[in-house]
Amino acid sequence: MKKLLLAFLPALLLSATAIVPAAKAQDAMQMPSIEVKMKITLTPFNLAYLAHQGYFTSQGIPDSEGLMKGFNDGTITAAQLVKAAVADKRLPAAFLTNDSYIAAVKNQLYTLTLSAR
Repeated sequence: MKKLLLAFLPALLLSATAIVPAAKAQDAMQMPSIEVKMKITLTPFNLAYLAHQGYFTSQGIPDSEGLMKGFNDGTITAAQLVKAAVADKRLPAAFLTNDSYIAAVKNQLYTLTLSAR
């Protein structure tokens, strides 16, 4: 009995390994494809960085040194930057009234001005 089992064991293992991938391939073909769209918003850090790089100059927000100077003298605010990002379709309009987000953008702009000194 042991000899018979030992003789058929390799054949059994080979047949099992050949069947499993074919079954998995068949399951993969039957799975319906679903398109998933994720809405990714800018973090306050990324928004300040994009402004620093000049992505909102068309919205009246200067880049680089102009951004930092404007923030320091109060002519550019975090709320204006958020408004520019909404106008540029980089943020949803709900962020215009999100005080914690605006405060975080203000902190990031402040950090940018400190790092430039």
